[in-house]
Order: sequence, then C-alpha cells, then structure tokens
Amino acid sequence: MNINSKSLIAGLPALKARDIARKLTIAFSASDYARLFSINVHLAKQQIKAFEIEGYFERRSHKKNKQYWDMTVKGCALVQASAARKVKRATADRHYHAFMDRVNEINKNDEYLYQVSKVALFGSYLTDVETVGDIDLFVWLERKLKFKDSFNQVFEQRTALMQAQGRRFKTHLDLNSWPELDVRKHLKSSSKIISIQGHNLGCEQVDHKITFEKNQNDIGR
Repeated sequence: MNINSKSLIAGLPALKARDIARKLTIAFSASDYARLFSINVHLAKQQIKAFEIEGYFERRSHKKNKQYWDMTVKGCALVQASAARKVKRATADRHYHAFMDRVNEINKNDEYLYQVSKVALFGSYLTDVETVGDIDLFVWLERKLKFKDSFNQVFEQRTALMQAQGRRFKTHLDLNSWPELDVRKHLKSSSKIISIQGHNLGCEQVDHKITFEKNQNDIGR
C-alpha cells in the first residue's frame, strides 16, 4: 500500500494515521485506544469510528460488556504503507524476484525453524500499471516438518545460544516469536517496496493471486 503524505486518512494526516495503526494491538477497546494515545474516550471513539467507516478497523467481539475492534486487511496494509515515491515496474520486478529467492533460501536453510508454505500477491503490482507504490503480499508460514517432534527442544537450544551471543529480547512475546519474526525480517530484507501483511485473515476478501505454494514451482516467475 502506498500513501500520499499530504492526504487524510480517517480525518487525520496520512502519516499520523499510519503511526496510530502501527501502535495498535489485536482486539483493542476504546479505552485501550484512549490510554495508548493519551486522549479521552469520547475522542477515541470518534477516531475509531472514522477508521471503521473507511474500512481500516472492524468490530470483532464483546467481552465483559466492552466492544473490541481489530485491524482489517486494509488496516494491516496501512501499518506497512509507504509514503515513498512509486517505482517503475522493472524495479518492482527485481524486488519481487529477490523476495522469491529469499523464500527458497528460507525453505532450504534449517537455521530457520519456519518455512514459507504459500505466497499471494494483491494490490497494484497485480495490475498492468507502469509504476507501483509497493508489492503487497500475504505470506503463510509454518513450522518445518523436520522439527515437528523436536521443535521445543530446538527452540530452547537456539534461544540459549543466541542469548549467549548477546541477542536480547525486549518482551516475552519477542522471545517466543523470534523463529517467525526472523523469517519475516529476512523476507522483507529492508526493501522499501516489499509489504508483507501481519496476518492473512480476510485475504479472501481482496483480489489476490497465489504465486507460490510449497512443493510446487513458483508459478509467479
């Protein structure tokens, strides 16, 4: 997803709206939103409603008489949206092919405990436009089969080794999630136009094309 820094999203400057989306967690309430951004609940509800109307948030569930919201696919795209200039399709092609090379590398390299099982493209890169803002991707990850019966043991050994070598985890979630997060980080590899969605929920609601499935040839190349 590409955004214009001078445009508005949910009545807010686009970059501010993106920053808000980046700080939200799954299943947030109006009071959560208010506390996170140091505003009153009334204003929080107004902003949430504006995001909801434009399709970035959606109501998910009630818990203990409280309403919660989650990101939609569009909201997840906003989290990773770029305000960078659009690039020529040839440049985007190079980034996409390099991304697919990293998919194959991850699946073959057992330093990674997770593998890429499926990749799907959506957004402007699927069209025939001459310039694109970014390459929007859904990526499915799963534990490698060879670690099926020993995953916890290998995870603990690798974690202990990394900590001994100086790696630090800011939160318990970071520690538990590093096998998947390391894969996602390498897949993106600092590319400014590769945009990998945080989750694949709702992917069926947008036009997309599966370009890779494990044990099949990469049909997108």
